[in-house]
Order: sequence, then structure tokens, then C-alpha cells
Amino acid sequence: MQNKKAVQFILLFTLSYILLNGIYQWVLWLYAPKPDFITLYTSIIFCKIFTKFNLSILLFKPAVLISLKEKGLVNIAEGCNGIAVFNTLLSFIIAFKSDLSKYLKFIPISLAILFIINIIRLYILVEIKISTPQFFDLFHTYIFPIILYFITFVLMIVWVKFFNKKENVSQ
Repeated sequence: MQNKKAVQFILLFTLSYILLNGIYQWVLWLYAPKPDFITLYTSIIFCKIFTKFNLSILLFKPAVLISLKEKGLVNIAEGCNGIAVFNTLLSFIIAFKSDLSKYLKFIPISLAILFIINIIRLYILVEIKISTPQFFDLFHTYIFPIILYFITFVLMIVWVKFFNKKENVSQ
């Protein structure tokens, strides 16, 4: 029985992940060669919060240029918007079954948490690019992905401990 549940979880997680990423790849294809609406929204929110920065939509490139005093700093592209991390979390939540009401509570909260953390991540990366550009790649490629996936893992634990459907086990 436990093996069956484990196999069901793995299959549901894998199918959800493939479906969610397939949908997002289709969205990217629809918007190409411009940035997709999630990347654009992330960039706009970033510049609304941190008003010293400006954004420019790049022609024929699926990215948004973040600049300071007309000096280009970083491109925010589809990998920078946090969708990959959220798709991983959402696939896990779907695979670890629960009640609809718990889904409706936890999914928006977890999305908001990941979005806020991602905006903070982008800000810190831009500041690193300005002050110590030699460390930008280290933080962009290694440090922040580890942090984002760690936070995602913590959210998965919270989902399992507090939000998943508990089955009554007869003794």
C-alpha cells in the first residue's frame, strides 16, 4: 500500500511538473521574441518598489533591461521570474493531496512568499552587480538558487505538516 502511494506521488508530481513547464514554455513561445507577461510583471514590480531603477523592454530578446542612470545593469529574463521554483512547489502540492480549501489557502500564500523573496533576490543581485560585480555570477548561479530552493523545501515541509489531508488510520 505504501509503495502504491509513493508511486502515485512520483507519477502525479512528474506529470504536474511536465504539464506546468509545458504550459509555461508555450507562453514563452507565444510572447517570443519579447519577454513573457510574468517576466515583465516581475520587472515592473521591481522598478515600482525600487524606484531608482528603470526598465526597458529589449527588442528581439525575451528580457527586460534594468538600468540605473541610463547605464544598463542586468537583464531580467524568463529564468529570473521564479516560475521554475513555483512550478516545482506547485507540482509537489498537487502530488501531496489535500482538500480544495487548503489548496486555496496555501497556494496563493506560497506564491506570494516566493514572489517577494524573488524580488528581494533581484534587488540584492542588482546591488551586487553595482558594488562588487566580480561576485555577481557566484550569487546569481549558485547562492540564490540554493536559497530559493531551500525556502521552497521549507514550504513543502509546511504543506506536509500543516496542510495535507490526514487519513484516519484504524488500529
